[in-house]
Amino acid sequence: MATMDDLAFPTAAKTGRTHAKQITSQKKGRDMRINLKAVVEACVDEGLDPAVEIAKALKATIPMIRGGHPVLDHEGKTIMVPLLDMDTRMRTLNEFLQYTQPKLKSIEVKMSGSLDLTSDQLDARLNMLLAKAAR
Repeated sequence: MATMDDLAFPTAAKTGRTHAKQITSQKKGRDMRINLKAVVEACVDEGLDPAVEIAKALKATIPMIRGGHPVLDHEGKTIMVPLLDMDTRMRTLNEFLQYTQPKLKSIEVKMSGSLDLTSDQLDARLNMLLAKAAR
């Protein structure tokens, strides 16, 4: 069971943990760099896994409210709608896509000379390729 200490918001970072590192630099505005390893460790210490939390936010729903009252369906149950708007959800999923699916490389084609096909042969080849793609 959770205790009151578990539910309380932390008022300060845990002692002994460095989240930002002071770096001397000649470039203005680049004197503070985030130590990502320390940030990850702090998230783990607090029980937060960014991938899990983002997935929870993408799946989260809230009751639909109109006129200050929840909207009910024909069975009397509250209608739930996604917490995040569709644009935010799509942008987030698109960002995740680059880590889960390989990116396709463009195909380079070099052609030299002329095409020695008649229009009938070209149409037949095109129909064959379209039929193959439809399978």
